[in-house]
Amino acid sequence: MTEHGYATQELINLMVTGRASSNVIDGTNDLGDGYIVKGLQERSEIGFLTLFEAYQYMQVGSFYKQPHLPIWIICSESHYSIMFSPNINLVRQPQLYNQFDLIYYDELARQEEDIVLTCQLGKFHGSNNLNEASEIVPPIDAVIRTKWATAVISWNGREKIL
Repeated sequence: MTEHGYATQELINLMVTGRASSNVIDGTNDLGDGYIVKGLQERSEIGFLTLFEAYQYMQVGSFYKQPHLPIWIICSESHYSIMFSPNINLVRQPQLYNQFDLIYYDELARQEEDIVLTCQLGKFHGSNNLNEASEIVPPIDAVIRTKWATAVISWNGREKIL
């Protein structure tokens, strides 16, 4: 835990994968001069996506982006939330889906109903770099695009969480 009570990446990785690695990359990366960075050693059961990747502060490897189950822990700026699909085939046969629903749950949003986000692939042609964004982008939209870069996200009439 950090000094502010936040879970460290090592703790998240330990809970999700059983190994307390410091990084979210696939395998190991030799940075030279004997400095080796260790990440995940195999595909995870559940995934992990982060807003920090949308800001280009880090890159999440495919072992977390393509989990065995369609469930992703979401790391936003100050807390964790969860996103999942009720369709297991989204991870088993992802090439079959150009449109799919994701259910997003954020305890801090005090949700009374599920937030169902519809993603349509191949429609978004803007920049996925939040540092270059010319308009306000809902953080969860940016997180989703770290996995599905061309997704247009519909909030289906719900108010977007900013």
